[in-house]
Amino acid sequence: MDNINLKKVYDAKKYGVTKKGEIKNPLGFRERKLDDFIKWFNQTEFDKGCHYCGTTNERCAELYKLRPKATRGGKRGRRLELDRADPFGSYDNLDNLVWCCYWCNNAKSNFFTASEFKAIATAIGLALSDIKN
Repeated sequence: MDNINLKKVYDAKKYGVTKKGEIKNPLGFRERKLDDFIKWFNQTEFDKGCHYCGTTNERCAELYKLRPKATRGGKRGRRLELDRADPFGSYDNLDNLVWCCYWCNNAKSNFFTASEFKAIATAIGLALSDIKN
């Protein structure tokens, strides 16, 4: 599990309530436990890179180093992120989860389904591959 802390990823997507009583991640993990998520994780799938554009985890790190403040003030973009292929589904449906780069995750938002987003992702992947060190 190089380059990824699964507990940290899981915790970031876990359903919860803030100190102010607001719901955090309403579609987040509710029923699935960390052990379920760890069993779901597949290093080979992760190593393939972004589900949408193919950008690898290593390339994410390179791009982050080039422009760290361009990724939400440096808070995201260092590595692949967890996304819901169907944005209307829950994180509890592990078959709905994919790894994607920050740029695709940000552009896809909670609007596009995976199939609707594919053409946009292709363009993003090409643009990211053209960025030189």
